Amino acid sequence: MKACQLDAGVNRVVVEVPALGFTWLPRSGPAGTPAMPTRMRLGDAKTLTIRNEFFEADVDSQTGGLKAIRDHKTRTNRLGQRLVFNPGSRPVCTNVEVTAVGPALGEIVSEGVLLGEQDQELAKFKQRFRAWLGRPLLEMRIELTPLQPAAGDPWHAYFGARFAWRDERTHLFRGQGGCSHLSIHPRPQTPEFLDLRYGPMATAIFPNGLPFHRKHDGRMLDVILIPEGETTATFDLGIALDRDQPMLTAWGLASPLAVVPTTKGAPHVGASSWLFHLDLPSLLLTKLMPGSVPGSDSLTAQFLECSGFPAHAELRCLRNPKRATLLNGHGDLIMDCPIFEDAVTIDVSPHDWVQVELNM
Repeated sequence: MKACQLDAGVNRVVVEVPALGFTWLPRSGPAGTPAMPTRMRLGDAKTLTIRNEFFEADVDSQTGGLKAIRDHKTRTNRLGQRLVFNPGSRPVCTNVEVTAVGPALGEIVSEGVLLGEQDQELAKFKQRFRAWLGRPLLEMRIELTPLQPAAGDPWHAYFGARFAWRDERTHLFRGQGGCSHLSIHPRPQTPEFLDLRYGPMATAIFPNGLPFHRKHDGRMLDVILIPEGETTATFDLGIALDRDQPMLTAWGLASPLAVVPTTKGAPHVGASSWLFHLDLPSLLLTKLMPGSVPGSDSLTAQFLECSGFPAHAELRCLRNPKRATLLNGHGDLIMDCPIFEDAVTIDVSPHDWVQVELNM
């Protein structure tokens, strides 16, 4: 456990779980256990700032949006954000409050209205920004209540989240099939991630399944939230800085961990361990399911190479596999994979999709 705090009867915890593994937590601790001390102040009401070890984010008291997000090393403002109605609007914040300052969570909540060109109310909004200790992701929750629904061409009439960056020389990459591709299109489409790169700095926006986006003026981009006919009103997005493999972060944001209540204690191997282990960060496990023979002690694993480079990987298993075979998309045998004790060797090509069956 990295951090915990108790807020009005709700216990908020930050737990480090090994990749492809588990962490066991007791339902309750010994009586008289003191509260966790604060390692760093995660929220500042005076400056409307939340922070953790990875970034610092300021919220704008006028618009209720993101004023700046910075890394601790360069202190460069990477990105700003506000809510918009296209073709024209301005957000007005009516209330902003720091609702948590640690030791596990820093949180700011803003509320306001979107005004049209004639100062008419178009929508009410609520935005929540969260920074968790030990988590390299700024979480954003947007709640929109349109008072005048969007109507017309969805590329021109919509409620959206507008992101802006400083330099027009910044290159925009979009996620496609887990990989990054340079995009110069005015309407880039991706549900995975948008990566802004300028020199050594990379700032990733995670739309969390929202696929349609529109660029403006070389240094602004809208994530389209509510076009005509959309009924969803709550959206979860994320921002992360300098992630080597943004697809892994996008996958983690879209597929939260499973929490399984149990009446038994931790297993004999300890309270935390891995069941499988991949030594290649760019190789994403997309599926793990029973093998092709019903009732057999076998598993089929599917992998996606996300870096665009050929690689050599090892998949270690919870016990020594008897056989490992490489399969094609139809499930037919291609070749056997080398095995050494608990490790299976996998060779992958750039942007490759690989399927391996393990007989345990």
